[in-house]
Amino acid sequence: MYYYSATGNSLYTARALQELLPEAELRYIPEALAEDSPSVNAECVGFVFPMHYFGLPLQVEEFLEKLTIYESPYTFAIATCGVPYWGRPFLDAEAILAKKNRKLHGKWYVRLVSNYIPYRDIAADWRISIRAWLAKRKIRKIADAVKNKEPHDTWQLLRKFCQRYHEDWRARQERIDEAFLCDKEKCTSCGLCEKICPRGNIERPEGFPVWQHRCVECLGCLHICPVKAVDFGEVTKGRKRYRHKEIKVTELIKSGKSRG
Repeated sequence: MYYYSATGNSLYTARALQELLPEAELRYIPEALAEDSPSVNAECVGFVFPMHYFGLPLQVEEFLEKLTIYESPYTFAIATCGVPYWGRPFLDAEAILAKKNRKLHGKWYVRLVSNYIPYRDIAADWRISIRAWLAKRKIRKIADAVKNKEPHDTWQLLRKFCQRYHEDWRARQERIDEAFLCDKEKCTSCGLCEKICPRGNIERPEGFPVWQHRCVECLGCLHICPVKAVDFGEVTKGRKRYRHKEIKVTELIKSGKSRG
């Protein structure tokens, strides 16, 4: 299973699924993307990722384009999100896989917590707990389907609107990180923001983060900051930060500079 995760939701989901599928091996997508010619030869291949602007995260899209899948395995994808069914992540993934004569046999949303605090604050704790309980139940069902290689489809609503929204976002990529701010009075120069960035987009020439305009807007740097020194414009100031409670900071930054 290949996963992509900035605040732990998708890593948690992939790991919970791995516990139910003990033969499964987890691979971090930015690490695999750094390989010259990533490939996989397995009976079952899965992808676990969050939705970004109703579609695929940019690095997930890049990885699917680059990946060679041998044979004809059972292939599935899971999109973690705050609001399921609005979006087209599986359509976009299948469009890429179709070029390789592959398709998704299973497609699922797992609803957890949206980390996109430029839009709204993190959900209340009681809501997070309910979603976590429901997610565990759904992951068990997904594991049963994957074991039996069962087909599964799901809704992808407002497809044309979501496509336009996603494309508008992509067109702003070189400017998107101009919205990030660092409060130098709060910043302790711990370096976590640099370490978590899956694109290697943050440098700290004087100890403070400087974004290099290759941002994929995962918001990992914002949420991992222990003193809330990183904000996305003025709107995120005072809002809560998020990390899945079962995922440690060290697990999110373990790949370091290899993520380039």
